[in-house]
Amino acid sequence: MSPFDSSASSITSEYQEHLWLVALYESEEPIQSLLERLRALGVATHDASIVRVELNDQQRAVTRDMSQLSPNARNAITGAIIGSGVFTLIGVGLYELALLTLRGIEGLPGHAFAFALAGAAAGGALGSVIVPVKKRRSKLPKQAANKMPAITSEGYLVAVKMPPELGEQAETIARSLGAKQILC
Repeated sequence: MSPFDSSASSITSEYQEHLWLVALYESEEPIQSLLERLRALGVATHDASIVRVELNDQQRAVTRDMSQLSPNARNAITGAIIGSGVFTLIGVGLYELALLTLRGIEGLPGHAFAFALAGAAAGGALGSVIVPVKKRRSKLPKQAANKMPAITSEGYLVAVKMPPELGEQAETIARSLGAKQILC
């Protein structure tokens, strides 16, 4: 017997396995009934957490739109940054090789700045016109993405820790009380 075998058995004897029931309800009344029924089964409900969730899909879309730039603006900014970098390198190269000297501008810094501005303008214009051909695809396989439930987020969320052997009974009780979503 290796020393690892004895430590593994002592770890499992020191800790108890628990299961969390997480359910979403439209109102608080069913949650109180759920907690009473679980208490009758012997579940310690004093650690239960109840959270009111109010963010609906319209509010989520508004919040997302306010925090991000439009794809057109992102493309224009990206194009301006890339364009200024590329044009700056080209302008410095042309000036150092004495192939192009702009009238009225003296020295390398002036030429670099002029080319950076021209590149930013050209890149920004080009970037605002270009539209991404494909949207990013989900990294999940199509079957897995279809099986994932869409979670609605209005109402009250309750989380209760319990022994694993009571999980099925708790889920049945939660469903009978009208839970919108259940995670067990």
